[in-house]
Amino acid sequence: MTRIATKIALSVLGAAGISFLSWTPARAVIFVEPIVTTKNQDVLDAKKPRTLTDYLPGQVIEYGVPDVANNFLNATGYDINSLVFDLKTLSYSNPNSTPPFENEPVQWGDVNGDGKIGNSANPDLKDIFTDINIAGSTITFSGGVIPNGTLFYNPFATLPNLAPGAGIILPIPAEQEDKDGPIRVAAYYTAVPESTNILGVLAFGALGVALKLKRSLC
Repeated sequence: MTRIATKIALSVLGAAGISFLSWTPARAVIFVEPIVTTKNQDVLDAKKPRTLTDYLPGQVIEYGVPDVANNFLNATGYDINSLVFDLKTLSYSNPNSTPPFENEPVQWGDVNGDGKIGNSANPDLKDIFTDINIAGSTITFSGGVIPNGTLFYNPFATLPNLAPGAGIILPIPAEQEDKDGPIRVAAYYTAVPESTNILGVLAFGALGVALKLKRSLC
């Protein structure tokens, strides 16, 4: 019995040794988490919001995250009913940072530790969208509305922290208000159909037809 147990133990150790020798450390992954909430009053008290204007539904814009946290004013002329973000390839290196950093892969992840991706862990901020879906590099926020003319808060957090001045990305110069982070994100929105305008067009159309019929009968 002792001899059998010894053989089993040696077999297990041998297998473990082979696995250990063949194992290579996995490359670090940077987790990115966006949230979309109602306005952040603390940020609003510190600086003016950014204004989104001349930005059409489906129009893709690309920018860097994480950036300087700010509120956004929806001045697009549309009620936004979904936001879509697509992660792009990271292109930033800093071998002298802590930890060293060199073009690490990125993916959506739970940065704030609340067990969900895309939801705020701050009780003072109310999530606008109820449905958050992830498909590869794309995350879609839906099931809510950002009315035209209202403020919303849309920061991006990363793990490790890639915010400027946090140890990996250099601090922002005092004279520079905004600075894009190293992770590229392509974003677009969809808008609520303007049913009131459609009804108005139909009403005017029906009125025109009625007047035309009345004139032809006279």
